[in-house]
Amino acid sequence: MVNIFREIEKKRNQLIHLAGKKSFEETTAVSEYILARFALVSDGVEAADVDALGYLEMLYFRVVEDRKIIPELRSLMHILRKMEEDLIYSVEMFGKRAEYVLDFLEADTLRQATEKSRNEREEQVLGRILRMRMQYFSEEPAEKKKTGKLRPVEIKAGLDEYVIGQEDAKIAISTAVYGHLKRVENPGKRFAPDVVLLIGPSGCGKTEIMRRIRDITDYPMIFTDVSNLGASQYRGRHKEDILLELYEEAGKKKAAAERGIIFMDEFDKLLLPAISERGVNIHDDVQSQLLTMLEGSEVELKYDGQPLLLDTSHMFFVLAGAFQGLEEYIRADKKEKSRNPGGIGFFSTLDKEMDLDFVRRNINHEVLMKYGMKRELAGRISYIAVLNKLSLEDMLRILTEPKDNLISRYERELQISCDAELIFTEGALRAVANEAMKTSIGARALQSILGKIMRPILFHAPDRKGLRRVIIHEETVLYGAEPMYEIAEDAKIVRQSTLLQAGGSDSEL
Repeated sequence: MVNIFREIEKKRNQLIHLAGKKSFEETTAVSEYILARFALVSDGVEAADVDALGYLEMLYFRVVEDRKIIPELRSLMHILRKMEEDLIYSVEMFGKRAEYVLDFLEADTLRQATEKSRNEREEQVLGRILRMRMQYFSEEPAEKKKTGKLRPVEIKAGLDEYVIGQEDAKIAISTAVYGHLKRVENPGKRFAPDVVLLIGPSGCGKTEIMRRIRDITDYPMIFTDVSNLGASQYRGRHKEDILLELYEEAGKKKAAAERGIIFMDEFDKLLLPAISERGVNIHDDVQSQLLTMLEGSEVELKYDGQPLLLDTSHMFFVLAGAFQGLEEYIRADKKEKSRNPGGIGFFSTLDKEMDLDFVRRNINHEVLMKYGMKRELAGRISYIAVLNKLSLEDMLRILTEPKDNLISRYERELQISCDAELIFTEGALRAVANEAMKTSIGARALQSILGKIMRPILFHAPDRKGLRRVIIHEETVLYGAEPMYEIAEDAKIVRQSTLLQAGGSDSEL
C-alpha cells in the first residue's frame, strides 16, 4: 500500500501496452488494488469495510488531482495528509471511516515491513498514523500532552511531520529527549547522561530538528553559536552567558531553567586550535570550562547584580557542527590501527565535501579526539548522529511535504491578502530545488529563493482586481519572467498572454 501510486501506474502501463491504446479505467484498478491489499490483512470484507475503503479511494484521487504534488513523489503520506484535512474540518463526520482506514494502512504497512527490512518511508507512515491517532482519536489530544507521556517513537513521529529524512538523528534526539524527561522526573535516581552530537553540513536539518523538539516538549530551549566563546570572563562571550540566556528563556524561573535544553551549534570550531598572544590554546580552555557544565555542576552566575546558582545536572545538551574533513581523521585512525603504510594520509588535502556515509560507518570517540576534542569531553557524548547532505528529491519534498512547509505558507499569505490561489508548477518546484542545491547552505537557501520570487507577487497581487490564481512557472524561477495572473473576468486572455510571454502552453497546467 505504501507504493499504491507506483503500482497503479505500473498496471496502467501494462494495460495500455496490451490494449494498444490509451484507455484505462483507473477507478477500477484502484478498487482492485486496495481490495487485494485488504485481503492480505483481513479475514473478510463486510459492508462497513467497503464504505471505509471507498473513502480511501476518494483520498487517492484527491492526491492524484492535486497539481501541487509532483507525480513521482506521490506517496501514502499525501493520502494521510488529505485525511487529516478532513479530520481538521470534522472528526465527527470523517472520524469513523478515517480510524478504520488508519487501522488498515498500519496493518498493511507492518505486513510489508516484516517481508523486508523496514525502510524510511514505512517508518514515516507508521509515525504519521500514530500521531493522527493521538491527535484525533485519543482521550487526551496530543497538543495537550506533556513530554512525560510521549514515548520516543511518538516524539520521532512528531519530528517526521516537519523534518524530511535524517532518520539516525531523529531517533537519537527522540531517545535522548525521553531520557532527559526521566532524569527530570526522577531527580533522586542516577541515569546515564545524554549528550548528543549531530554532525552534518549546513542546511541539512540539525537546527530544524531541535526547533521541532522545542515545539513538542515543554522545556525551555536556547540555540547558541559557541564558536566565539572565550575562556576569560573579561573578553567575549563565555559559558555563563549561555546559562543566563537559558534562565531568561525559562521566564527567570530557576527550576525550569535547570531542566532546560541547550543546543550548541558550530561546536566543531571549538576543536580547532586558537592560539592566544601568550601561546595558549584558548579553545582547549573553553572545552574544559564547558566540560564542567556538561558533567553537571552548580555554576555561579550574576543576574541584575544578584547572585544566582544554576545546577546543570539535569540539563540536556546537544552539540552540532559540520566537522569538515572528519573523514581524513577517520582514515588516519584506521591506518594507525591496521598499521597499513598505504592509504590517504592524515595531513592530506581535505575534500570540499565530506563523505558522510564513510563517517557514519566509522565515527568513534577516538576520531573525535584526533580532531581536537578533549578526552573527557568525548567521553561525555552518548549519541553521535551523522546527517546526510540533502539530495534534489529531499529538497523537493521539503518544499511541499512537511506540515506548514514553505509553499503552504506563501499560499496562505496570498489567500489572506487577496483571496487568490498560488500554484507552483512541477517545473518551478524543480527549478527552486535545483537552485538551492547549487548553494552551500542546503535547505536554508529555499527561503531566500522563494522570497525573491514572491516579494513582487505579494506586492502587486492585492491591487489586481478579480485575481483568481497566480501560477509560477520554471521561467519565473530561472529568468525572473512574469508569473501567470488569472483574472476572474477575462481569465482565458490573461492566461494566454502570460504563457506566450513565458514560452509555455495551457498543457503545462
